[in-house]
Amino acid sequence: MNILLLGPSDMSHLRRLAPALAARGHKIHLVSKRSTGVPGATFERFEVPRAGPRYPYRWHRRAEVYMRRLIARFDVTTVHFVSEWPITQEAAERGCLTVRTYGSDVDPPSQAPTMAASLVETRRTLLRLAQGIVAPSRWFAGKVAEFADIDGADVATIPDGVDLDRFSPVRPNRRSPRTVGYFKGFEPVYGPMTMINAIPLVHARLPNVRFDLVGKGRLRDDCRRRAEQLGIGAAIRWFDLVPHEDIPNLLSQWDVVAVTSWKESLCVAALEASAMQIPVVASNVGGLPEVVLDGITGVLFPPGDHVTLANELVTLLEDPERRREMGLRGRAHVAEHYEWNNYIDRWIEFYGSVMHETRGTRLPLVV
Repeated sequence: MNILLLGPSDMSHLRRLAPALAARGHKIHLVSKRSTGVPGATFERFEVPRAGPRYPYRWHRRAEVYMRRLIARFDVTTVHFVSEWPITQEAAERGCLTVRTYGSDVDPPSQAPTMAASLVETRRTLLRLAQGIVAPSRWFAGKVAEFADIDGADVATIPDGVDLDRFSPVRPNRRSPRTVGYFKGFEPVYGPMTMINAIPLVHARLPNVRFDLVGKGRLRDDCRRRAEQLGIGAAIRWFDLVPHEDIPNLLSQWDVVAVTSWKESLCVAALEASAMQIPVVASNVGGLPEVVLDGITGVLFPPGDHVTLANELVTLLEDPERRREMGLRGRAHVAEHYEWNNYIDRWIEFYGSVMHETRGTRLPLVV
């Protein structure tokens, strides 16, 4: 297949998906409003052509014609992250347009500014123009259908995948203390203060437990100050944003992973922890119950409830056999439902299905 991807070239998911599709023999071309390319794909930066003999129109019309001609060159197009592309019905009908939704593009965090009505309508229109839509979880597929006012059956679910070779359990001989890991970052939507407020409750019962907190975000400094106020600064190791390829090394040092988000369309972090046979204590929100099976691969708790979070962490930290059993079941769950190669297979099957449905309806390019 000759596949066009439209989206942010610095998006980690896109940077993994493009070379994986290319490795299967597909030609990948990326158009982005960012300035850097992606391994495995040819690249061009999105720029509306200047007025001239080929584009003798005003700016908006030039943009629409450019996009129409671009989409017509490929077997299938996927917009990654629902945003503002000059795609009209005329352009969509000259190709096979698909959209991959992520989370905040259709369901922004409550702390984010309210999405302008014009922006909402633009994004709804893009979803309604698509011949195929992909969501990362069943829960979020419902949110996308509600947002666009379309039939939920029109939204396919392709959950993110995890490379089980890279995220493989390692239990080195170490004398370090039992450790709780947190690597969602310090944006408000990830609830980092819930994690901070739980630490002194855990520490009071298990004073030798260590907490590794990873990432960047607007609340990082506030969290550090709060930790000092609570007198738990010595129990915490703070890490900046860790490259994705280094995450398995960090995970291998942890006994439990905490996810305290207020919203999650899926949560790859929880899947990666489970792949490493680490139980996850996570907020009972969004798509998290699909990846963290309560009482089986981890434990769910009410979002923002730091007392329950602390109690669940203590229970797991005091029970190594339960942690081991949850870890084994967690990796098996990821292997069955979220393995990386199967994820790529699902994308290829999705493309084939959508292209089959649009075959014969694709209109010829009219300049």
